[in-house]
Amino acid sequence: MTEPTDQQLEQVLRAGLQHLAGEPDVTVPVADRARTEAVRRRRHARRSRLVGGAAAAAVVAVVAGTLAVVDGRDDGSPTPAASEPADAGPAGFRLEVWHDVMVYVPSDWGWGAAPPACGVDERVGADGHRRTPGEAVHGYVGRPVSQIPRCPTSTPGTQPLPTAPYVWLGSNQPTGTVELGGGWTQETIAVGDETVTVATRDDTLRRQILDSAAPAHGQCSARLDSPPVVGSSAEDAPLFSPQSMTVCAYAADASMSHYDLLYEQSLESGPAKQLADAVAAAKPLGEYSCYAARGGEWALLRLSSGPAHRDYVVDLSCPSIAAPDGTQHELTAADVLPWAVDGVNAVLHAPAGVKVPGRFVPSY
Repeated sequence: MTEPTDQQLEQVLRAGLQHLAGEPDVTVPVADRARTEAVRRRRHARRSRLVGGAAAAAVVAVVAGTLAVVDGRDDGSPTPAASEPADAGPAGFRLEVWHDVMVYVPSDWGWGAAPPACGVDERVGADGHRRTPGEAVHGYVGRPVSQIPRCPTSTPGTQPLPTAPYVWLGSNQPTGTVELGGGWTQETIAVGDETVTVATRDDTLRRQILDSAAPAHGQCSARLDSPPVVGSSAEDAPLFSPQSMTVCAYAADASMSHYDLLYEQSLESGPAKQLADAVAAAKPLGEYSCYAARGGEWALLRLSSGPAHRDYVVDLSCPSIAAPDGTQHELTAADVLPWAVDGVNAVLHAPAGVKVPGRFVPSY
Protein backbone atom coordinates (compact mmCIF):
# COMPACT_ATOMS: atom_id res chain seq x y z
CA MET A 1 0.00 0.00 0.00
CA THR A 2 1.42 3.37 -1.01
CA GLU A 3 1.43 5.82 1.85
CA PRO A 4 1.26 9.62 1.42
CA THR A 5 4.48 11.58 1.55
CA ASP A 6 5.64 13.18 4.78
CA GLN A 7 4.83 16.59 3.31
CA GLN A 8 1.26 15.54 2.45
CA LEU A 9 0.68 14.03 5.89
CA GLU A 10 2.13 17.06 7.61
CA GLN A 11 -0.27 19.34 5.72
CA VAL A 12 -3.31 17.25 6.57
CA LEU A 13 -2.26 16.68 10.18
CA ARG A 14 -1.69 20.39 10.70
CA ALA A 15 -5.19 21.18 9.46
CA GLY A 16 -6.63 18.38 11.54
CA LEU A 17 -4.92 19.59 14.67
CA GLN A 18 -6.37 23.05 14.15
CA HIS A 19 -9.81 21.43 14.27
CA LEU A 20 -9.03 18.92 16.99
CA ALA A 21 -6.82 20.51 19.59
CA GLY A 22 -5.20 18.00 21.89
CA GLU A 23 -5.66 14.87 19.72
CA PRO A 24 -3.69 12.02 21.36
CA ASP A 25 -1.28 9.91 19.31
CA VAL A 26 -2.86 6.52 19.84
CA THR A 27 -2.53 3.72 17.30
CA VAL A 28 -5.93 2.32 16.33
CA PRO A 29 -6.11 -1.51 16.58
CA VAL A 30 -6.74 -3.44 13.37
CA ALA A 31 -9.92 -5.51 13.18
CA ASP A 32 -9.41 -9.13 12.20
CA ARG A 33 -13.07 -9.46 11.32
CA ALA A 34 -12.90 -6.50 8.97
CA ARG A 35 -9.75 -7.84 7.33
CA THR A 36 -11.43 -11.21 6.73
CA GLU A 37 -14.49 -9.50 5.30
CA ALA A 38 -12.33 -7.34 3.06
CA VAL A 39 -10.59 -10.39 1.58
CA ARG A 40 -13.90 -12.13 1.01
CA ARG A 41 -15.37 -9.16 -0.78
CA ARG A 42 -12.49 -8.31 -3.08
CA ARG A 43 -13.06 -9.07 -6.72
CA HIS A 44 -10.00 -9.45 -8.95
CA ALA A 45 -11.45 -7.96 -12.07
CA ARG A 46 -10.06 -5.10 -14.07
CA ARG A 47 -12.11 -1.94 -14.33
CA SER A 48 -13.16 -0.83 -17.79
CA ARG A 49 -13.77 2.87 -18.15
CA LEU A 50 -16.25 4.49 -20.50
CA VAL A 51 -15.27 8.04 -21.38
CA GLY A 52 -17.39 10.21 -23.67
CA GLY A 53 -15.74 12.77 -25.93
CA ALA A 54 -18.53 15.35 -25.80
CA ALA A 55 -20.01 17.22 -22.86
CA ALA A 56 -23.23 15.24 -23.10
CA ALA A 57 -21.49 11.86 -23.12
CA ALA A 58 -22.41 9.54 -20.26
CA VAL A 59 -19.91 8.51 -17.62
CA VAL A 60 -20.68 5.14 -16.08
CA ALA A 61 -19.24 4.95 -12.57
CA VAL A 62 -18.96 1.55 -10.87
CA VAL A 63 -18.83 1.79 -7.08
CA ALA A 64 -19.89 -0.47 -4.24
CA GLY A 65 -21.78 -2.71 -6.61
CA THR A 66 -23.95 0.17 -7.85
CA LEU A 67 -23.97 1.69 -11.35
CA ALA A 68 -24.36 5.45 -11.02
CA VAL A 69 -24.96 7.07 -14.41
CA VAL A 70 -24.11 10.73 -14.68
CA ASP A 71 -25.19 12.29 -17.98
CA GLY A 72 -25.28 16.01 -17.35
CA ARG A 73 -28.19 15.72 -14.91
CA ASP A 74 -28.16 15.19 -11.15
CA ASP A 75 -27.21 11.59 -10.34
CA GLY A 76 -30.26 11.11 -8.15
CA SER A 77 -28.23 9.98 -5.15
CA PRO A 78 -30.53 9.83 -2.11
CA THR A 79 -27.86 11.25 0.18
CA PRO A 80 -27.59 13.87 1.46
CA ALA A 81 -31.29 14.66 1.49
CA ALA A 82 -32.72 17.41 -0.65
CA SER A 83 -34.68 18.87 2.26
CA GLU A 84 -33.86 22.21 3.81
CA PRO A 85 -31.02 22.18 6.38
CA ALA A 86 -31.80 22.29 10.06
CA ASP A 87 -31.93 25.64 11.83
CA ALA A 88 -28.77 26.89 13.47
CA GLY A 89 -30.26 26.26 16.91
CA PRO A 90 -29.76 28.19 20.15
CA ALA A 91 -26.40 29.75 20.98
CA GLY A 92 -24.07 27.35 22.77
CA PHE A 93 -25.83 24.26 21.38
CA ARG A 94 -25.08 21.95 18.46
CA LEU A 95 -27.21 19.61 16.39
CA GLU A 96 -27.07 15.84 16.88
CA VAL A 97 -28.81 13.41 14.50
CA TRP A 98 -29.52 9.70 14.89
CA HIS A 99 -31.64 7.78 12.37
CA ASP A 100 -34.65 10.05 11.83
CA VAL A 101 -34.49 12.11 15.03
CA MET A 102 -32.53 15.26 15.81
CA VAL A 103 -31.89 17.19 19.01
CA TYR A 104 -29.81 20.15 20.17
CA VAL A 105 -27.30 19.54 22.97
CA PRO A 106 -24.72 21.78 24.71
CA SER A 107 -21.79 22.30 22.34
CA ASP A 108 -19.22 21.39 25.01
CA TRP A 109 -20.59 17.86 25.49
CA GLY A 110 -18.72 14.84 24.12
CA TRP A 111 -19.89 11.53 22.64
CA GLY A 112 -20.28 8.01 23.97
CA ALA A 113 -22.48 4.92 24.17
CA ALA A 114 -26.12 4.54 25.18
CA PRO A 115 -26.45 3.00 27.67
CA PRO A 116 -22.78 3.38 28.59
CA ALA A 117 -20.68 0.29 27.90
CA CYS A 118 -19.18 -1.23 31.06
CA GLY A 119 -20.28 1.85 32.99
CA VAL A 120 -18.05 4.17 30.94
CA ASP A 121 -19.80 7.37 29.94
CA GLU A 122 -18.04 9.79 27.63
CA ARG A 123 -15.77 8.10 25.08
CA VAL A 124 -14.85 11.06 22.89
CA GLY A 125 -14.29 14.59 24.17
CA ALA A 126 -15.99 17.65 22.73
CA ASP A 127 -12.79 18.43 20.79
CA GLY A 128 -12.89 15.00 19.13
CA HIS A 129 -10.08 13.26 21.03
CA ARG A 130 -10.57 9.78 22.45
CA ARG A 131 -10.64 10.03 26.22
CA THR A 132 -8.09 8.23 28.33
CA PRO A 133 -8.75 6.68 31.78
CA GLY A 134 -8.75 9.25 34.54
CA GLU A 135 -9.92 12.20 32.46
CA ALA A 136 -12.72 14.31 33.88
CA VAL A 137 -16.13 13.25 32.57
CA HIS A 138 -18.39 15.91 31.05
CA GLY A 139 -21.83 15.83 29.52
CA TYR A 140 -22.12 13.55 26.48
CA VAL A 141 -24.41 12.29 23.72
CA GLY A 142 -24.76 8.51 23.71
CA ARG A 143 -25.72 6.26 20.81
CA PRO A 144 -26.33 2.48 20.87
CA VAL A 145 -23.07 1.78 19.05
CA SER A 146 -20.69 -0.93 20.28
CA GLN A 147 -17.73 0.65 22.07
CA ILE A 148 -16.39 -2.37 24.00
CA PRO A 149 -16.88 -6.03 22.95
CA ARG A 150 -17.49 -7.58 26.36
CA CYS A 151 -18.60 -6.18 29.70
CA PRO A 152 -19.02 -7.83 33.11
CA THR A 153 -22.55 -9.02 33.76
CA SER A 154 -24.57 -6.43 35.67
CA THR A 155 -27.53 -6.98 37.96
CA PRO A 156 -30.81 -6.61 36.00
CA GLY A 157 -32.81 -3.50 36.88
CA THR A 158 -29.87 -1.62 38.37
CA GLN A 159 -28.36 1.55 37.00
CA PRO A 160 -25.46 3.41 38.60
CA LEU A 161 -25.81 7.09 39.35
CA PRO A 162 -24.69 9.24 36.42
CA THR A 163 -21.28 10.87 36.65
CA ALA A 164 -22.29 13.51 34.09
CA PRO A 165 -25.45 14.71 32.33
CA TYR A 166 -26.28 12.92 29.11
CA VAL A 167 -28.54 12.53 26.10
CA TRP A 168 -29.16 8.99 24.85
CA LEU A 169 -30.45 8.62 21.30
CA GLY A 170 -32.30 5.43 20.34
CA SER A 171 -31.56 3.63 23.60
CA ASN A 172 -35.07 2.08 23.80
CA GLN A 173 -35.59 3.28 27.35
CA PRO A 174 -39.28 3.30 28.34
CA THR A 175 -40.89 6.71 28.04
CA GLY A 176 -41.48 8.59 31.26
CA THR A 177 -39.55 10.13 34.13
CA VAL A 178 -37.30 8.29 36.59
CA GLU A 179 -35.68 9.73 39.71
CA LEU A 180 -32.20 8.19 39.76
CA GLY A 181 -31.18 9.63 43.12
CA GLY A 182 -28.54 12.16 44.07
CA GLY A 183 -30.60 14.89 42.39
CA TRP A 184 -30.47 13.20 38.98
CA THR A 185 -33.68 12.95 36.95
CA GLN A 186 -33.90 10.93 33.75
CA GLU A 187 -36.70 11.61 31.27
CA THR A 188 -37.43 9.75 28.04
CA ILE A 189 -39.73 10.83 25.22
CA ALA A 190 -40.63 9.25 21.89
CA VAL A 191 -39.98 11.04 18.61
CA GLY A 192 -41.48 8.94 15.85
CA ASP A 193 -40.00 5.45 16.16
CA GLU A 194 -37.00 6.65 18.19
CA THR A 195 -36.46 7.66 21.80
CA VAL A 196 -34.60 10.59 23.30
CA THR A 197 -33.45 10.22 26.91
CA VAL A 198 -32.03 13.09 28.97
CA ALA A 199 -30.58 12.88 32.48
CA THR A 200 -29.56 16.04 34.34
CA ARG A 201 -29.73 17.71 37.72
CA ASP A 202 -30.88 20.87 35.94
CA ASP A 203 -34.61 20.78 35.18
CA THR A 204 -34.39 23.79 32.85
CA LEU A 205 -31.61 22.28 30.75
CA ARG A 206 -33.38 18.93 30.55
CA ARG A 207 -36.58 20.61 29.36
CA GLN A 208 -34.68 22.72 26.83
CA ILE A 209 -33.01 19.66 25.28
CA LEU A 210 -36.19 17.59 25.16
CA ASP A 211 -38.19 20.47 23.65
CA SER A 212 -35.68 20.67 20.80
CA ALA A 213 -36.12 16.99 19.83
CA ALA A 214 -37.90 16.61 16.49
CA PRO A 215 -38.00 14.49 13.32
CA ALA A 216 -34.71 14.96 11.51
CA HIS A 217 -34.55 17.39 8.60
CA GLY A 218 -30.82 17.75 8.26
CA GLN A 219 -28.55 17.29 5.24
CA CYS A 220 -28.32 13.47 5.30
CA SER A 221 -31.01 10.94 4.46
CA ALA A 222 -32.11 9.06 7.58
CA ARG A 223 -32.21 5.65 5.86
CA LEU A 224 -30.89 4.14 2.64
CA ASP A 225 -31.98 0.93 0.91
CA SER A 226 -28.42 0.29 -0.30
CA PRO A 227 -24.94 1.67 0.37
CA PRO A 228 -24.40 5.32 -0.62
CA VAL A 229 -23.21 6.02 -4.16
CA VAL A 230 -20.82 8.53 -5.70
CA GLY A 231 -21.71 11.17 -8.26
CA SER A 232 -21.84 14.88 -9.00
CA SER A 233 -24.51 17.45 -9.75
CA ALA A 234 -25.45 18.97 -13.08
CA GLU A 235 -23.82 22.25 -11.99
CA ASP A 236 -20.44 20.55 -11.44
CA ALA A 237 -17.60 22.09 -13.47
CA PRO A 238 -13.89 21.45 -14.09
CA LEU A 239 -12.97 24.41 -11.85
CA PHE A 240 -15.06 23.07 -8.94
CA SER A 241 -13.69 24.46 -5.66
CA PRO A 242 -15.39 23.01 -2.55
CA GLN A 243 -16.66 25.46 0.04
CA SER A 244 -17.99 22.93 2.57
CA MET A 245 -18.32 19.23 3.30
CA THR A 246 -21.23 17.25 4.78
CA VAL A 247 -20.35 13.99 6.54
CA CYS A 248 -23.06 11.31 6.64
CA ALA A 249 -22.12 8.13 8.57
CA TYR A 250 -24.17 4.97 8.03
CA ALA A 251 -24.31 1.36 9.24
CA ALA A 252 -26.25 -1.60 7.88
CA ASP A 253 -28.90 -3.24 10.01
CA ALA A 254 -28.53 -6.92 10.95
CA SER A 255 -30.35 -8.12 7.83
CA MET A 256 -28.44 -5.70 5.54
CA SER A 257 -31.82 -4.62 4.14
CA HIS A 258 -31.17 -0.95 4.84
CA TYR A 259 -28.58 1.50 6.15
CA ASP A 260 -29.37 3.85 9.04
CA LEU A 261 -27.87 7.27 9.68
CA LEU A 262 -25.54 7.25 12.69
CA TYR A 263 -24.16 10.76 12.63
CA GLU A 264 -24.17 13.96 10.57
CA GLN A 265 -21.75 16.88 10.55
CA SER A 266 -20.92 19.92 8.44
CA LEU A 267 -17.29 20.96 7.90
CA GLU A 268 -15.77 24.01 6.25
CA SER A 269 -13.78 24.54 3.06
CA GLY A 270 -10.38 23.59 4.52
CA PRO A 271 -11.20 19.93 5.26
CA ALA A 272 -13.20 19.71 2.00
CA LYS A 273 -10.24 20.80 -0.13
CA GLN A 274 -7.85 18.58 1.83
CA LEU A 275 -10.09 15.57 1.17
CA ALA A 276 -10.29 16.25 -2.56
CA ASP A 277 -6.51 16.66 -2.82
CA ALA A 278 -5.81 13.55 -0.72
CA VAL A 279 -8.10 11.32 -2.77
CA ALA A 280 -6.63 12.63 -6.03
CA ALA A 281 -3.16 11.67 -4.73
CA ALA A 282 -4.22 8.26 -3.36
CA LYS A 283 -3.38 5.13 -5.36
CA PRO A 284 -6.33 3.64 -7.30
CA LEU A 285 -7.19 0.08 -6.23
CA GLY A 286 -7.63 -1.04 -9.82
CA GLU A 287 -8.17 -4.80 -10.07
CA TYR A 288 -8.35 -4.97 -6.26
CA SER A 289 -11.40 -2.72 -6.08
CA CYS A 290 -14.37 -4.04 -4.11
CA TYR A 291 -17.54 -4.81 -6.04
CA ALA A 292 -21.05 -5.76 -4.93
CA ALA A 293 -20.14 -4.59 -1.42
CA ARG A 294 -22.92 -4.70 1.14
CA GLY A 295 -23.24 -4.46 4.91
CA GLY A 296 -20.79 -2.82 7.28
CA GLU A 297 -20.22 0.86 7.89
CA TRP A 298 -20.06 3.64 5.31
CA ALA A 299 -19.54 7.38 5.03
CA LEU A 300 -20.86 9.63 2.32
CA LEU A 301 -18.86 12.85 1.98
CA ARG A 302 -20.59 15.59 -0.01
CA LEU A 303 -18.34 18.46 -1.12
CA SER A 304 -20.39 21.54 -2.07
CA SER A 305 -19.73 24.75 -3.92
CA GLY A 306 -22.88 26.80 -4.19
CA PRO A 307 -25.51 24.60 -5.88
CA ALA A 308 -22.86 22.20 -7.21
CA HIS A 309 -21.69 19.11 -5.33
CA ARG A 310 -19.42 16.09 -5.60
CA ASP A 311 -20.01 12.94 -3.56
CA TYR A 312 -17.25 10.63 -2.28
CA VAL A 313 -18.04 7.29 -0.62
CA VAL A 314 -16.01 5.48 2.05
CA ASP A 315 -16.46 1.73 2.54
CA LEU A 316 -14.85 0.93 5.88
CA SER A 317 -14.97 -2.84 5.39
CA CYS A 318 -13.21 -2.89 2.01
CA PRO A 319 -11.57 -0.47 2.94
CA SER A 320 -11.61 2.16 0.18
CA ILE A 321 -12.69 5.65 -0.77
CA ALA A 322 -14.41 6.18 -4.13
CA ALA A 323 -14.13 9.45 -6.04
CA PRO A 324 -17.12 11.00 -7.85
CA ASP A 325 -16.07 9.28 -11.12
CA GLY A 326 -16.35 5.88 -9.43
CA THR A 327 -12.62 5.13 -9.12
CA GLN A 328 -11.86 3.42 -5.80
CA HIS A 329 -8.70 4.59 -4.06
CA GLU A 330 -6.70 3.32 -1.11
CA LEU A 331 -8.00 4.53 2.23
CA THR A 332 -5.04 6.14 3.98
CA ALA A 333 -4.45 8.51 6.86
CA ALA A 334 -4.34 11.43 4.41
CA ASP A 335 -7.85 10.84 3.07
CA VAL A 336 -9.32 9.98 6.50
CA LEU A 337 -8.04 12.82 8.68
CA PRO A 338 -10.03 15.63 6.98
CA TRP A 339 -13.44 14.12 7.80
CA ALA A 340 -13.05 11.60 10.67
CA VAL A 341 -13.48 14.19 13.42
CA ASP A 342 -15.63 14.82 16.48
CA GLY A 343 -18.59 12.42 16.86
CA VAL A 344 -17.46 10.27 13.92
CA ASN A 345 -14.91 8.85 16.36
CA ALA A 346 -17.74 7.45 18.50
CA VAL A 347 -19.86 5.82 15.79
CA LEU A 348 -17.56 4.32 13.11
CA HIS A 349 -15.12 1.48 13.77
CA ALA A 350 -11.49 1.38 12.71
CA PRO A 351 -11.03 -0.02 9.18
CA ALA A 352 -8.66 -2.90 8.52
CA GLY A 353 -5.12 -1.93 7.60
CA VAL A 354 -5.62 1.81 8.03
CA LYS A 355 -3.77 3.26 11.02
CA VAL A 356 -5.08 6.69 11.89
CA PRO A 357 -4.01 7.93 15.34
CA GLY A 358 -6.90 8.52 17.71
CA ARG A 359 -9.72 8.22 15.16
CA PHE A 360 -12.67 5.79 15.05
CA VAL A 361 -13.95 3.33 17.64
CA PRO A 362 -11.21 0.71 18.18
CA SER A 363 -12.07 -2.70 16.70
CA TYR A 364 -11.10 -5.70 18.81
